[in-house]
Amino acid sequence: MLASAAERTVPLARQFTLTRTLRAPRPLVFRAFVEPDRMKFWWAPQGFRMLSCALDLREGGAWRMRIQSEETGAVQTEVGTYREIREPERLVFTHAWVRSNGTLTLPTVVTVTFTEQDGMTDVAFTQADFATQEACRSHEDGWSSSLAQLTDYAPRL
Repeated sequence: MLASAAERTVPLARQFTLTRTLRAPRPLVFRAFVEPDRMKFWWAPQGFRMLSCALDLREGGAWRMRIQSEETGAVQTEVGTYREIREPERLVFTHAWVRSNGTLTLPTVVTVTFTEQDGMTDVAFTQADFATQEACRSHEDGWSSSLAQLTDYAPRL
């Protein structure tokens, strides 16, 4: 017998988790996620640069960033809302892209946890609720590149 619409279960959200160990103390690594002057060194994937960044760093506050491809010059805008800010342990925010017609892609949820050990910081970065597996893979590649840049930048924090 086929299940009715009410009985069907929703598939698990598509998500990924990336982990990095950074050579910097936890408070400074946390600040690298919330201070534009630090974010500009790592936030955009390799081959992109940050053009602008506006943050209302409070729960319920909005953030907006514009990045540009160094290869094509194309500009992309990403936006979101802070859901949880527990400095220096945890940061949760939504993430969406602004389409050329001004509408937003479906938002995802990013959760970042920061754990300090022996003066170094373990970062666990999870992004969840993707509409498609393709979108999930694309974001995982982008964030992997960005976090590699953060790993390189961390000793200068």
